[in-house]
Amino acid sequence: MLDVIISIFNYIPHFNFHFERIPNSFDINWRSDYAQSIVIIAAICCIITILLLLTIVITWICQCCSSEETTGKSRRKVRRLSILLFSLSVLCFIFLGLCLFGNEHVNRGMTKSISGLADVNRGFKLAIAQTNRLNDTCEKTFLHLKSLEDIIHVKGKSLGINGTLLEQMDSVLISMASGMNLVTKELKTLQKTLVDVSFLESAEIYGERIELERWMLLVTLLSIMMCVLFAGVISFCRQSKKGAIVFSGLGIVIFLVVWTLLCFVLPLAVVLVDFCSSGGQFIRSKINYSFLSAMEYYQTCDTRLTHDNVPPILSVTNISDILSAFQTNGTSLNSLLDATFSRDSAISKSSAVVADDSIHSLKSIGALESALACYAYKQSVRAMSIGMCNQAIIGSSILTFCLIFLGILLFTLLLIVSRSWNLFSRLPSDYVEVDEDDPFFPRTNDSMIPVDIYGTHVFNPRTRDRAEPSTNTTTVTGNLPGEEQTVPLWNTINAPSIPNSTRTHFNENSYGNYMNNRYDV
Repeated sequence: MLDVIISIFNYIPHFNFHFERIPNSFDINWRSDYAQSIVIIAAICCIITILLLLTIVITWICQCCSSEETTGKSRRKVRRLSILLFSLSVLCFIFLGLCLFGNEHVNRGMTKSISGLADVNRGFKLAIAQTNRLNDTCEKTFLHLKSLEDIIHVKGKSLGINGTLLEQMDSVLISMASGMNLVTKELKTLQKTLVDVSFLESAEIYGERIELERWMLLVTLLSIMMCVLFAGVISFCRQSKKGAIVFSGLGIVIFLVVWTLLCFVLPLAVVLVDFCSSGGQFIRSKINYSFLSAMEYYQTCDTRLTHDNVPPILSVTNISDILSAFQTNGTSLNSLLDATFSRDSAISKSSAVVADDSIHSLKSIGALESALACYAYKQSVRAMSIGMCNQAIIGSSILTFCLIFLGILLFTLLLIVSRSWNLFSRLPSDYVEVDEDDPFFPRTNDSMIPVDIYGTHVFNPRTRDRAEPSTNTTTVTGNLPGEEQTVPLWNTINAPSIPNSTRTHFNENSYGNYMNNRYDV
């Protein structure tokens, strides 16, 4: 999977400002052709963003200027539009979640790489301290050897010591002094090799700071976009015109945020892939060959709990062998001195100082071997490589592709949401017309409803003189035997009389001037 992702990003061509194609060789120099190619990639993303934004604005202007009849809308159209907007919003939520996942993946990989880099820096700083300490010990030992040699020559001449013994002691002293000189030279070479740890230290500081700010910025912006989309989903479900308009205004903002992030994320993803695939030349320009060879050794070495498992190019093993030979020569020298100057306190004191320096130098070289051993760096160096060039690349690819799909979905959503400005508007009345194929009551049956349905015309004087068919749903409750139950209520000719009751005759003037003005509507 990693190889496929790297091949996809390597397929992106690189052009300088003269539109000449250049190789994908990573270079951090801002005046280089590689930096120009990265700027061109970001500029292309900006141009695409502007074109999409102009398309949205033109569509909105056309939607505002067009006069659309709202009386012909139906529940089905509104429901379909709501479902479509809701589905697009759900897809946006999904890709927002994937963007957060990719961002966390990048952060996890970069944090792992920075932690490994910090461990390597601490280890090399400790090795530098041990090297300086051993170098000081060797310089003091060389001075102590010179002092011992002078004392031996003075004592030998004054006591009349055999010249052969003096020559043997001189040869041992010369061998020990030359060994110290060789150790000092090797230590200086090692110091020059380890001095490039400052580049790793600066990379750790800037990498940690940039990664923290990048992670916080993306999490904040993606969380805000998620809140805006949630508000849009609520407005779509409620079919609210005001909510749709508010979402349109906020949606154009998050649309710009998404595409602006893409203008930064895509070039940075290309830079990361180019660094991991072809960044060797840049690294060699910042780190010396010996240091780089040691880092490569730590990636493939076999971790053993021994002090001699050190990169050969650092020459620490040679220094250890020289110091071991120095201790052996020191033992031989002490034997000669004891046989020749058995009772001389000055020579005994000087030889004891040299022996003590030999012990300290052996302890220092042991500590240096432990500080540069394979088991101290292998996991950290592998974490540096895997975190940046494996997890971070996968996370950045997920983030880049999801931002592209999210930008396309937001573009589609903002184009369609303008349609809801008219469809989501409320009609003058609460009645919403139905379609012709309404299964409950088709619109063609509107004229078949009688006026006196359910007898509501009985107490309405305006309908008494109309010659409209009655539904016969209201009857006289007190009909005589043999009479039908369909006699209207106002037919009181055959109504039975109620004993001990009086009835006032109907007065035509009881309605005032209603009889003359009843049809003046």
